[in-house]
Amino acid sequence: MFGTVNSLNSVRAILSILVFSFVASSCANKTKSNDCDYDRVETYAEIIDIRPHADGNGRIAVILDFKASVLALEDQELGALKDFEIDHDFIVRNNLEIGLKYSVDISQITKGDCTPRFVSFNHAFR
Repeated sequence: MFGTVNSLNSVRAILSILVFSFVASSCANKTKSNDCDYDRVETYAEIIDIRPHADGNGRIAVILDFKASVLALEDQELGALKDFEIDHDFIVRNNLEIGLKYSVDISQITKGDCTPRFVSFNHAFR
């Protein structure tokens, strides 16, 4: 009799853990559809300013002026767009200076829930 009760409690415990795991993983994962459309804009971006970053941690902000797309509505910071930190070595290594222009492809989502925007410089930063 006691073995049956312990087995039943073990099965209930395992089922409870499985149900909890399923519910937790279902809530944590936001499903994204693969059916997305983008508008692509070929434009260029010009470096209009190079200054110390506002965070005060020694980074440098490279400010870009885009000539077309939604990015043209306000100045953009290169490090924020490409998700990397810019320091003095980066500036020297890539020969960045005010007035340089880069060819850029911008893909802006028009339908779906995929990545909202891709910014692709036709230039490799090192």
